Amino acid sequence: MILSKLRQLGHNRTRKPGGAATGALPPTPLDGGTLSCQVHDEAERPLPEATVTVVNRLNQQVAVGSTDGYGFFLATVPPGQHKVSVTAGGYQRLGTRVEVRTNRHTPIGAVQLRRDPESTLPEPGVWTFDPDHTEIRFVAQHIGMSKIHGAFREVEGRVLVRDPFEDSRVEVAIDAASIDTGVRMRDEHLRSADFLDVANHPKLYFRSDRLTQVRGDRWQVTGNLSLRGTTSPVVLDTTYLGTRSWNGTRAACHCTTELRREDFSVNWQQLLSKGIGVVGPTVRVELDIQAVLEE
Repeated sequence: MILSKLRQLGHNRTRKPGGAATGALPPTPLDGGTLSCQVHDEAERPLPEATVTVVNRLNQQVAVGSTDGYGFFLATVPPGQHKVSVTAGGYQRLGTRVEVRTNRHTPIGAVQLRRDPESTLPEPGVWTFDPDHTEIRFVAQHIGMSKIHGAFREVEGRVLVRDPFEDSRVEVAIDAASIDTGVRMRDEHLRSADFLDVANHPKLYFRSDRLTQVRGDRWQVTGNLSLRGTTSPVVLDTTYLGTRSWNGTRAACHCTTELRREDFSVNWQQLLSKGIGVVGPTVRVELDIQAVLEE
């Protein structure tokens, strides 16, 4: 509600001497003021989920938050001189100083971020997963209470980087038997026909069909996951982490997704007396990937 009112400032506000706006913002504390800005990308599009941090003259943080879907940020802060820092993945940090007055609104206005040169996309070629620096982890709910954490210990993959980058392809093969939750009996059950059916389907396969940039360093990797003979579409929400030179040229990313067991015919279920499932219907998956450019 506060941010929707802020967006109306240019249409229905009146001003007092000194530039304070009335009638458009919610009341501020008598001993504080409000601070606002709208963050844009290099193409002047509103940039959501940018982080805005406000610190006072003693370098103490007095406010921090993220911009909304329209790139707006609004906070109530103590009066005085403040430093405002705006950051977003894939963009250079921008800083400015403002003077906030008691019971007044201080609009910083439009803030435009520039691309971070260190977030340059990988060059075309074949990038092979480094198994020592690649992890696939998952979390599943148990009896509607605690969470069980696990991982797949053996994974192979590569990224066929093309120009334009959106035409690139990702191919991943996971050894189903390498599942590890830290409990031997549970892992044996997960390998059985009730779940992964390792005897008949020793591998899980993921193949992408589309890479789409959301903004900055955020991408969506859309593809198909094959698990125990069933293939279903999957979307990986991906943060690109850039490239580094260390034992070769490396690129890295962090991905998350949520899988529904029923989409892959993993329908084993045992219910408690209150109808609560022993295993939850969804599994949260996280991937940390480092890939090395083949020479």
